[in-house]
Amino acid sequence: IVRHRQSQRPAKLVPQPLLPKEQIDQARAIIGNIEKHELSDEQISAIAGAGHNTLVLAGAGTGKTTTIIGYIAWLLATKRAVPEEILVLSFTRKSADEMSQRIMAGTGMTIRACTFHSLGLEICRSSTIADRPIIDGHASNTVVRETFERLLERNIPYRLLAFKLMPKELFGKYGAAARREDFHLPTDDYAFNQYRQNLIENAQTIIQHMRQNNIGIDGMHTLNERNGGRHIGRNREMLRLVEPLYAAYTDNFRTTHGIDFPGMIVDAIQCVKSGAYRHPYKYVLIDEYQDMSRPRYALIRALREQRDFTLFCVGDDWQSIYRFAGSDIHLILDFADSWQAWGPTRMFQITTTRRFRQSLIDASGKFIMRDANLYAKHLRNPNDKRDYSLKALGGATQEERFEAVVAQLRKLPKAASVLLLGRYNSDLNLIARNDRDGLFRIDQGTGSIAFAEKPEMSITFMTVHKSKGLQYDFVFLLCCSGGLKGFPSAIPEEPLLGLLLPEVERMPHAEERRLFYVAMTRCRKKLFFVVDQTRPSRFMYELHDRICPNVFRGVKLPPQCPNCGEALRLRHAGSDPSRSFYGCTGYPNCRYTRQCR
Repeated sequence: IVRHRQSQRPAKLVPQPLLPKEQIDQARAIIGNIEKHELSDEQISAIAGAGHNTLVLAGAGTGKTTTIIGYIAWLLATKRAVPEEILVLSFTRKSADEMSQRIMAGTGMTIRACTFHSLGLEICRSSTIADRPIIDGHASNTVVRETFERLLERNIPYRLLAFKLMPKELFGKYGAAARREDFHLPTDDYAFNQYRQNLIENAQTIIQHMRQNNIGIDGMHTLNERNGGRHIGRNREMLRLVEPLYAAYTDNFRTTHGIDFPGMIVDAIQCVKSGAYRHPYKYVLIDEYQDMSRPRYALIRALREQRDFTLFCVGDDWQSIYRFAGSDIHLILDFADSWQAWGPTRMFQITTTRRFRQSLIDASGKFIMRDANLYAKHLRNPNDKRDYSLKALGGATQEERFEAVVAQLRKLPKAASVLLLGRYNSDLNLIARNDRDGLFRIDQGTGSIAFAEKPEMSITFMTVHKSKGLQYDFVFLLCCSGGLKGFPSAIPEEPLLGLLLPEVERMPHAEERRLFYVAMTRCRKKLFFVVDQTRPSRFMYELHDRICPNVFRGVKLPPQCPNCGEALRLRHAGSDPSRSFYGCTGYPNCRYTRQCR
């Protein structure tokens, strides 16, 4: 595993200037319109000015896919490549299929556009392991879960280990009894069920990342001893819990000689390095480059070492939000350093967007650029005048916030498209649990919501992670609160999993900030922050105090804790009002208090 050390960060790339107007006009004439639109000067400069290693930083709604199609049209028109020599890589099957269709519509040519795993499978199957089946991920997880449940039920040392990894209250409650042969799992205890579920999900995720990084149990012990720090003891215990589950997982695909999805990239790298697979590409284009992981990077590197190609990558460091899946933001921030063996890098920026309005562009830009580690970009909408595209809706209780959302929905156009956004799926409870009058009909499977008063209105609920790349007329950010499942989330990461993931950035809540930026930039017309006025998100304080205070008219925030950033709450010591004080809502993790003046 290669863990990026932040103290060794190289200098940031400097954006290339626009090409001379004459050169832009010549290139535009060669490329023509793409998807019925004339490409901007920024897009043309990135396409015609591209080098052997090119990074295009394109902000939200600036036309990333259109730029990729334009680059392909340029390569074909200038005869730099034929279709079979071009590969486009994306990160989901849906985005790859859409890319393929749009390339065909835009160029009239069939260009290979696929996911990294689809490429990995092709490499594996065209080499010495051609007949191996793909192991179904659901089946693998079932094997792990069943092994865990069996050991928990029948193996006393394993059961005690599991309880030890749960909170102290549960271990204290059941630890002694769990030593008995006739012990029955307390399946009617909500807390036990929650932490048992959490343990198995963490174990499954750890196993997947072990496979992705090609590291076994012995390697994990070495990694823990080297990097475990204050969690070294818990990590040893978690490894003891994971070890038999990992064995069951690997036995499942080894007995069938199958290819497991998490290990597919690793297998492909070995096939490339052994020479069992030879690639035909002169140009490789990567979409959403901010989602790049170390194993994917290693695969592209192995392909270039076998036979070099020109690399053209498009992404947005501001929207890097998948560290939990292995994405490493340093691969885009340190792009030139990553590919220096193949020569210098050219970096271009595309900053013109027509997705959302200027006030939202300004507010979201100021918010995200408080992280100085990111590239500074100044997005603009040349067709938009000043406007008011953000508004805070407040409430001290869930009922009040529900009523505020309903009141606002009643004011929107009857056929508007509306997105309700949550940090977690449970944020939909704001609607589901407070709808006393049956105003909403919720399809839990699709997230589609029918509003009885406006049946033509299209309303959808989803988490912010799932919303990336989508846009709606109006967006309600339901979770603007602090606390464990607030925004930013304060749920602690399993330390052992943290050893397998890219190193956490030094700036507090850096990825949560980028996730919040993604939430802010899903709307075309207006964004509503649904604010918990008893415990607002620290991001609400930031927007209120430094960025867009006018948005909070009529929504008063309580004092903010100077120690941890959570809200302060008025508390009373006894019945004497003179003994009132402010205490932090982050208690017991934060014990800050302040006397009332």
